[in-house]
Amino acid sequence: MKIFAIIALVAGTLFASVDASAQGSLTPAAQAPTVIKPKMKLAEVKGVVQFLGGIEIRGGEVEAFLDTRKVLTDAIDAATKASKKDDDALTLEMRGDQVQNLFTLMQRGSLKGAEADTFNNIVTALKDAVKAAQPSGK
Repeated sequence: MKIFAIIALVAGTLFASVDASAQGSLTPAAQAPTVIKPKMKLAEVKGVVQFLGGIEIRGGEVEAFLDTRKVLTDAIDAATKASKKDDDALTLEMRGDQVQNLFTLMQRGSLKGAEADTFNNIVTALKDAVKAAQPSGK
């Protein structure tokens, strides 16, 4: 139940930050995308990629899925080349839409109880990164 509350909080935060950045702009390409920098362990990033491989997506979601997965696999590849270990922390750089897509895709999957802590750590990392990316004074 606590995971669902966290998911709802992150979703609300993500929607608010994405909606706020899109307001007042008729051409989204003219505005620089918000960069979100979640911090996760390499093992968590690997786990997310594996988890995403087990979910069902719709045909219209293929591009968003592939884009989001690419950000994660690129981070894994870079960490592997840098000889990082599974317990080493990584800072991912994702656009707001990629964070939202990741979050949405993660909600679709089923997980085992043993994976709850990892899932919670990832959601917390996304939530913290979204909060950090919001302009101060909010």
